[in-house]
Formats: sequence, structure tokens, C-alpha cells
Amino acid sequence: MSLVIPCYNEANRVKLLFQGVEDFKNQWEGEFEVIIVDDGSTDDTAKIIQENACFTELLAQGKIQVIRQENQGKGAALRTGIMAAKHSFTLTLDADMAAAPTELIEWLKTGPFEASQIWIGSRELNAHHVKDHWHRKFIGNVFNLLIRLIAGLSIRDTQCGFKLYPTVIGQQLFSQLKTNGWAHDVEILKRAKKKGIPVIEMPLHWNAVDGSKINLVQDSIRMFFEVCRIAQMRMP
Repeated sequence: MSLVIPCYNEANRVKLLFQGVEDFKNQWEGEFEVIIVDDGSTDDTAKIIQENACFTELLAQGKIQVIRQENQGKGAALRTGIMAAKHSFTLTLDADMAAAPTELIEWLKTGPFEASQIWIGSRELNAHHVKDHWHRKFIGNVFNLLIRLIAGLSIRDTQCGFKLYPTVIGQQLFSQLKTNGWAHDVEILKRAKKKGIPVIEMPLHWNAVDGSKINLVQDSIRMFFEVCRIAQMRMP
């Protein structure tokens, strides 16, 4: 399993990142690697990562790498990380660990992962366990409705960062990605639909963490126009 975690100015939340990784390391029975993509952080993110005991331990075991790049956006950071993944499956997740990687263990209770499907966490399923601020949830619901109408996707929650790809499929989709910003999820899922790749929505435990980089008004407007562009995009 490859864990791909994009980071941008996460100095205040790096402890949460490594707490999630540590829990996963202690519970996951298979091989794994952690790929952290520092997307041009201007704070002490890189320094704090390197000083963390979990990072040092995993580095000695050859199970972690940090890739640094100029700030390009979350979609670009994920593309960098996924293209570097070496294991059969790749999990993308947010640095704040709003959904922890140990959620995979719960997912496996429903059956093994198949190499022809994508699994995505959904905060809209009845079996989910979500703690979020009401205004974020309201704007998220409106945005997801617009996505379904404009982009032609039936998925109820495209924007949850917790997504599991067979690595071959993930690399194929992300190698074609043209949207570097927050709306990259919509393009990836639309490309998957175009290629006939099944996308399975899964329930998960998700807890809002303070410090989000998203400006709910400005970024929602920007994402709206990105989704409109994606809807008109020609995809092979």
C-alpha cells in the first residue's frame, strides 16, 4: 500500500499526520510506503517532518520519502505522489488526517480490494460518521449538487480526499490530469467514468480539523468555474 499525502504549510498539523501514520504502521499487516509531497510550503513543515520520530524510523526502514516541489496546487501534488508510488494500491489522504489511513482496515471487512475499481470515501452515505462545521457541510452539499448537474457525475461526495486507487489506474488517470487545483477530483472521476472504471463510494469516519487552506467562498467560486471547464474538456 502506498500512502500519498500532499502538504502545504502544515507545520501546525504535522503531529496529526504522523499520529495517523503511526497508527496505520501498528495495525496494517502488509507492506506499505508513505509519500509526502510538500507543495512549496513556506513555513516550517519540512523541518518539523524531518524532526519527527516516526519519520526518522520509517526513513531508516526505507518506507517514507518526502518530495518537494514549487507550489502548484493539490491536484499537482497528488499527481507527483501517485506517479512515484510503487505498491499495487495507492491511498490519497489529507495531511490533517480528517480520515485516518486505518479506515482501510474497516473497508477490507467488506471484501478484498479489486484491481479494476476505485474506492472513495463519502461523507454523504448513511453509514458515515462525520463531524463537521454546519456552514462547511452546507457549502459542500451545494457544490456537490452543482457537480452532479454540470459534470454529469452521480457521485455524492467527489471532494473527500480519502481515495483508494489501484496504482496502475491511478497513474493512468493522474498522468492525464490538467486541473492542478481543488477541482482535480472532478476531472479524475470524470476520466474514470469515461474509461468505464467503476467508482465505489464507501462510508468512513471523518472529523473536521481546524486550519483548512480552503477559503469557502473564494475557492468555491474558483472550483465552480474549474468544474465548468472540466465539463467541456475533451477526454480520451
